[in-house]
Amino acid sequence: MRVDLALGLSARRVSPLAVTDLGFRAFAERNQPRYTRYASARLTRDADVQVAVHITFGLAGGNWPWLLSQPVLAAAVWAELRHQVEARLAKGAAPDRDAVALYKALPRVKADSVLLCHRLHFDVEAAAELMGVEPPVVEASLRAAKRTPPPTAERKDS
Repeated sequence: MRVDLALGLSARRVSPLAVTDLGFRAFAERNQPRYTRYASARLTRDADVQVAVHITFGLAGGNWPWLLSQPVLAAAVWAELRHQVEARLAKGAAPDRDAVALYKALPRVKADSVLLCHRLHFDVEAAAELMGVEPPVVEASLRAAKRTPPPTAERKDS
């Protein structure tokens, strides 16, 4: 045991594993509701949403020490969440029609930015934090999305 003289508190040694476990639990507690909102905006069945989020956190928890070594931990876990949502869609999960149109019209980062900020009402900073990018990336994505023309309907020649 050591004594922190500046605070007058005694501190116990904490194992690195316990610290990383606490870090993961804090990360999961903070992000689980937000990840669920994102997945719910792309998938219509609650069961598919829960599977995507559960697998994401299971993989993140199992790889937490490695994730801590990544340049942007949030970006790595966000990419996994997006992958899990897309995997559910590829396996036949019912998609949200508005989200399908959005992701067909825009690249992923732009579509994620629009979905988070305009549909789920995250502010730019919160969306950026969740996605593991800087706020200017989200701002630029939102501006670019405004300039992107809506998808045109296929014309049938008669």
